[in-house]
This record gives sequence, C-alpha cells and structure tokens, in this order.
Amino acid sequence: MSHLPEHRTGNLITRINRIEGQIGGIKKMILEEKPYDEIIIQLNSTRSAMQKISQIMLEAQADNSLMNVSEGSSLEDEMKKLQKVIKQYNKMN
Repeated sequence: MSHLPEHRTGNLITRINRIEGQIGGIKKMILEEKPYDEIIIQLNSTRSAMQKISQIMLEAQADNSLMNVSEGSSLEDEMKKLQKVIKQYNKMN
C-alpha cells in the first residue's frame, strides 16, 4: 500500500467501521419508521463515505504505481493496473 497515512490499512478499516455503524443506524431508523428525509440524509452521508474510500484507493494505486516504476517495475504493467482501478472508480461515481 501507499506510504501516505490515509492510505494505510488501519485508517481504511476505521473508515469502513464507521460506515458499518452508519448502515446499522440507517437500519434502525427504518425499523423505527423515521421520516424518509432523515433516512435519505444518512444514506447520502454513507454514500459519500464510500466514495471517499474509493478515492483514497485510487490515490493509493496511483502512488503505488509511481513508486513501483521508480523502483524498476514495468511502466506498461503499472499503467494497466492504474487504468483498471480508474475504470472501477468511475463505475462508482
């Protein structure tokens, strides 16, 4: 993984744990029949958090690819990896 702090596994897991908590909260809101607008606010918040993780993963791949090329990896191979991640990132957004 990348050398940047927000790209570290522990930080990503913390973000995912928060999202799991948000999902649990949304489930509870639905069960308690909270107003739809309040539920949608929480859904949007969760979606935004997921998009942020996706962005971090894209940045980490770019960073990792650059480091690998500077250490002698094939530019073509690293570009293919990065293009694959970009394609998946675009599907989410």
